[in-house]
Amino acid sequence: MTAPEPASDDPGDGATAYAEALARAPGPVAAPDHARQRDELRPAVAAVLVRLARRVEPELGAAMQRGRGAWDQADAFSAIDRELERDVTTLRRRLAAAASPEQAAACRAIALEGLLAIDVAVSLVRLFERRLAALLRLRLRSATPELLPDGRPFLDLGRALDEAAEAWR
Repeated sequence: MTAPEPASDDPGDGATAYAEALARAPGPVAAPDHARQRDELRPAVAAVLVRLARRVEPELGAAMQRGRGAWDQADAFSAIDRELERDVTTLRRRLAAAASPEQAAACRAIALEGLLAIDVAVSLVRLFERRLAALLRLRLRSATPELLPDGRPFLDLGRALDEAAEAWR
């Protein structure tokens, strides 16, 4: 049995349904090279999460700095460039292949978890890109209007992505 084809290469497109279909497919007994492949997946997921965190960190801080004067200018926040987008797509394809029914159950489990982790991280970054101005406006109108308490963004997406990457190491 072959793995179902993803609906598209968009990291946020049907990841949960795709992961569920892969998880339900029967798989073979573990082979020696499956352990090596499984051990290579975790660092690959961690590396992409770290890259996301490194891209988000300066961009989010700069957007919040701009938001102090004009919260509506925060929409200029964009953390995922073409190179990172291409690398996310490549990793998603690699994880999808590792999650195929032909792979061992342990490898499939890590690959499915990796697909979900990457898709959630990318979706969270995209949500920040689309809604940052609204979040800043609400924060500036709150009882605690500081956007960069202790020099860190009040919504510290970079740190959250770093923590997720650490869990994958």
